[in-house]
Amino acid sequence: MTLARYHQQALETLRDLVRIDTTNPPGNETAAAAYLAQKLGAAGIQAEVIESQPGRGNLVARLRGAGEAKPLLLMGHLDVVAADPTDWEEDPFAAVVRDGFLWGRGSTDNKQMIATAATILLALKEGAVPLKRDVLFIGAADEEHGGRQGMGYLARERRDLFDVAGAINEGGGGAIETGGRLFYTCQTGEKGVCRTVWTSRAPGGHGSAPRRDLSTAKLVRALARLGDGYVRPNLTETMRRALTLIAQGQSSRLAARVVRLLDQGKLDEALLAAGLAPEQPGRTRSLLFDSASITGLSAGDPASINVIPGQARAYVDGRILPGQTREGYLQVLRNLAQEDVDIEVYAEQYSPGLESTSDTDLYHTIERVVAQRCDGAQVVPWLCAGSTDAKHLVPLGVPVYGFIPTPPLPPGVTAPGAHAANERLWLDHLPFMFDTLFDVTLQFCRDGNLR
Repeated sequence: MTLARYHQQALETLRDLVRIDTTNPPGNETAAAAYLAQKLGAAGIQAEVIESQPGRGNLVARLRGAGEAKPLLLMGHLDVVAADPTDWEEDPFAAVVRDGFLWGRGSTDNKQMIATAATILLALKEGAVPLKRDVLFIGAADEEHGGRQGMGYLARERRDLFDVAGAINEGGGGAIETGGRLFYTCQTGEKGVCRTVWTSRAPGGHGSAPRRDLSTAKLVRALARLGDGYVRPNLTETMRRALTLIAQGQSSRLAARVVRLLDQGKLDEALLAAGLAPEQPGRTRSLLFDSASITGLSAGDPASINVIPGQARAYVDGRILPGQTREGYLQVLRNLAQEDVDIEVYAEQYSPGLESTSDTDLYHTIERVVAQRCDGAQVVPWLCAGSTDAKHLVPLGVPVYGFIPTPPLPPGVTAPGAHAANERLWLDHLPFMFDTLFDVTLQFCRDGNLR
């Protein structure tokens, strides 16, 4: 079937979604979910809005197949992070098209996936494509704040939805060019979270009498020992396979060198040998280390600048690789601190890292479609440095793959992406994204193995 006519439909849907302000908090995702439910329902596709709380709506739509195999889940989130209009060149919720881009909050995180998935369902329905399995589509609330009112709520209250063969999510699909080859990442895992609060205490006093054991001084010395924030190297199976495949795609000699460096624990050297800079897609170096970023400091009162405070606090955003534990990470931090400082998990903000196997029919379908569509480009498994709604589904036994296929930008073109001011989507990327994900959906649900 001809897909070109659906490209404009996907763009119009994306612009409509960007214009619906779903800044979280408070979210107001119901407005976006209702818009999608009406659009899909009018085409005869089963769609409903499930609210976890008033205004916190989740879109659940299903295109029925023959039921010969478990469904495919296409998933994304409806909420976006805040956008200060004074920091933007265009109104972040006006969905302006300019200079080859669609400008707007959510244009790359994650409403482009939502618009693409909705349009895929409409195209399959209109084309009366015979499917062996259902295509399930969930546009969830609250992902930007942990998903408790969105995918987490559905996983708790609607467990029946997730008897699926696998899911395609955000978090991967970026292109890496190295050694004359093009590789597309497919997120098979992601880092977990272990956010901590550091507290130092000491007797207060008068500012005219400094001491080495001030609460502030102890805290500063402890935090300084975090260095650049990369606190513990750890090579996961996902990144070992990714770096090995990228090296093999260039030469067998390079592959042998990269494997040798990995075996020796020389992770930074292995990255560079494979042709990957630390700032490449996915913040590459952070995928090889547990990390800690100091994001907040609190001590004393500027109105009483002459008073030595008895307590000082720091807030540290920790990201941990699959295999690291809560207590293991805390011990790493305490060993580094070397000071009389209490380090504890902040507000129970802990979740482990996760990995899904890449040996599934869905992953192999993604590999096949990319090879067909992208002149032999190769898919490599990848980690996500952040956290997505996958954390709610992988524990249920659902393999989740982050794959929003995005080719390189043209030479000289740059674009701020997720969470940045002036977030914008290169318009030529949307048709590529749609066509590739449509083919994955079609081949997996119409032609794929029925395991």
